[in-house]
Amino acid sequence: MRRLAMLLLVVVGACALASCGGGDDQEDVENLLDRAFSGEIRSADLKIEGEISLKGLVKDPIKIEAEGPFRTNEGKLPSADIELRVGSGGGQTITSGVLTTGDRVFLKFQDVYYEQPAAQVRQTNRSIAKNSRKGGQPLSELGLDPRSWLAEAKDEGDADVAGVETDHVSGTLDVGSLMRNLNRFVRRSASALGGQGEAAPPRLNGADIQELSEAVKDPSFDVYVGKKDGLIRRVSGRIEFDIPESDRAGLGGLKGGSIVFSVELHDVNGDQEIEAPARSRPLSKLTDSLGGALNALGAGGATTQEPGPEEGETGGESTDADQLRLYAECLDKARPEDTEQLQRCADLLQEP
Repeated sequence: MRRLAMLLLVVVGACALASCGGGDDQEDVENLLDRAFSGEIRSADLKIEGEISLKGLVKDPIKIEAEGPFRTNEGKLPSADIELRVGSGGGQTITSGVLTTGDRVFLKFQDVYYEQPAAQVRQTNRSIAKNSRKGGQPLSELGLDPRSWLAEAKDEGDADVAGVETDHVSGTLDVGSLMRNLNRFVRRSASALGGQGEAAPPRLNGADIQELSEAVKDPSFDVYVGKKDGLIRRVSGRIEFDIPESDRAGLGGLKGGSIVFSVELHDVNGDQEIEAPARSRPLSKLTDSLGGALNALGAGGATTQEPGPEEGETGGESTDADQLRLYAECLDKARPEDTEQLQRCADLLQEP
């Protein structure tokens, strides 16, 4: 049961993946979903909203919002300019973001852009291009079939999504099918993604799948498909889960909770323009300042030496670094549910 929290996150990530990919009777509904999940979305303005409730662990729900344009690129990273906001009811909201042009990658923190080392980006793009030339296997050949995760599909009539007329289909998430699907993905992905010679990642066993299926209660799923082009415009859902009393201590007292999410796409396959920021700093300046706080989030590790500050940067960077260090130390000491303390931490970044 100790892996339950991680498994729940896998479900949420899988739901988001499904979003990237009516009729009057059941056959028409199934055909509509088949076409929608096979449609190609090359670009769009993305909007994600989520709310996570963790009973017994966090008093107020955690709210997550992300929005911005994205565009796929052939043989390299996609272009995107996504702003991320995370906060809780009545508490401090932390704003960050990521911007990529396909050839450059930036992390946005407190309205300042920090650039990923160019060598790391080139290495990533070489790997993407190599797999692309090999005809990189599609999701279905890797064992992933998001369409199969939807069960009990039902026609809910027409709906308007950001000015686009859509067919609304509701359903439930088949957790068992999803987990078995992910097992096939784990088995096939190593060779397809260039993992020859490496140990295969662990797969979920039957007990894991049964455990997760029992913890998740009545997961609902809604899909909105454009009437004219048959492309997905919105995916939303709700997942509730309960933790058995005997296992709560091992999860920090977590009793259960819910995850509500919505992924909405506007101006699908439009002409999204994404440009690099005019000014930025090396990512190492941020990781060195935040130290362990970023490493704990998995964002550290950028050790490549970068050139000095760009033309126009001032000598105030030492002060910025001190503020970031104090901010990181404050976050390390603050409890997640102590919104007043989190606000005091954020205020440290605003001091002259």
